[in-house]
Amino acid sequence: MNSKELNRWWTVVGGAICLSVGAGVISAFMFGTFIRAIAAQNHWGRSEVSLGLTIFEFAMGPGTIVLGSLVDRWGVRKPTLLFLTLFALSIALVSVMPPSVPLFCLAFVLVGFFAPGSNALPYAKVVCARFDRHRGLALGLTVGGTAVGGALMPQYAGYLLRNFGWRVGYLGVAVAVAAFSLPALYFLVKMPRDSQLTPRTRKNNADLPKLSQIARTSRSFRQLGLAIFCMSGVMLALLSQLVPMMMDRGATIRVATSMLSIAGLSSAVGRLLAGYLMDRVHAPYVAAVSFSITMIGVLILANGATGTSAMVAAGLIGVSIGAEADIITFIVSRYFDLRLFGRVCGGIWACWGWGAGIMIFLTGLCYDLLHSYHVALWAFVGLTAVSIVSICRLGPYVYPERRDVYAAYAPVPNDEAGVQEPVR
Repeated sequence: MNSKELNRWWTVVGGAICLSVGAGVISAFMFGTFIRAIAAQNHWGRSEVSLGLTIFEFAMGPGTIVLGSLVDRWGVRKPTLLFLTLFALSIALVSVMPPSVPLFCLAFVLVGFFAPGSNALPYAKVVCARFDRHRGLALGLTVGGTAVGGALMPQYAGYLLRNFGWRVGYLGVAVAVAAFSLPALYFLVKMPRDSQLTPRTRKNNADLPKLSQIARTSRSFRQLGLAIFCMSGVMLALLSQLVPMMMDRGATIRVATSMLSIAGLSSAVGRLLAGYLMDRVHAPYVAAVSFSITMIGVLILANGATGTSAMVAAGLIGVSIGAEADIITFIVSRYFDLRLFGRVCGGIWACWGWGAGIMIFLTGLCYDLLHSYHVALWAFVGLTAVSIVSICRLGPYVYPERRDVYAAYAPVPNDEAGVQEPVR
């Protein structure tokens, strides 16, 4: 393996470090740990506390679209460094909020808007620019950082909660985000030299289709968006409510957070396996299998699982959430021009955030009204089925793998900008 090939793997390492303390880990594996403590101290219902995460997910939608456009226009590092810094500061802001639902939600508007700097979008753009062959594996290893964070963050958050309370918990999470992600992005995540943006390329990129045009003309975009909207809602709602759900069924806080850690560890398997398979099997079929695994986990929980069976369900759900970020970034890179990667991924991640935000709030509301998660769990089964059908209807790749493994970022004519569909 030559030095050029070795050097590009540092991008994977840097992206993995950033994602280990990223928005996916914070929303899926940390927030649920604090729900009961915040509700008890402030005398709120769970739907009111969950509203913060709902606002977070909704705000992440426009934030992702803005960051995606900035990345396409100005490059990855500067916009992402700005977003990451403000993301860490906004998490710290939550720790000093008074017991007011409107102010609590306002803080999460800021957390959500700047959170995209810590999700897969900017790092996957660099990985896709550096890898064509083995792209799935490289993406799997990059987003595998969330598996490490998913395994460690619940224990870290649980330790802070038990010893210092939820306010210090949020402050500690903010410190972890800044300490790990900012140095990794600055020193390790770099685009290839031949793809650095110049004033001329910035001008050409400004003439590419807008996201609204892509959404109108691309069936692939709409189908992928629908599938991700449903699946993100299912998985994030499940993980955000898993700790209180298991505690309602008699588990201790330590056991309940251990289930989140199991989901985090199994997500590592999901990410690596999905990345490996997508280099060899049509990616939508890999996604359909991944979503089916989630359905099995939901069915186990819907039947009142506790103890070992609940841990198995958490592991199955973790496998699928581990694969989702790989699936989004890989499929976008095969169906759309890489010059559009930021804005297209931004649109799909907006669907991800909005789906998660709606389902998280409705799940908390379902519990407040019915004092049970039973109805929500069976609704998740139906949403998962919709996702499977939608993802399977994607056609052949528009941009299949090239022979030159370093040609991933080679420009294509403007009429192949990713809004055209393949001939079927």
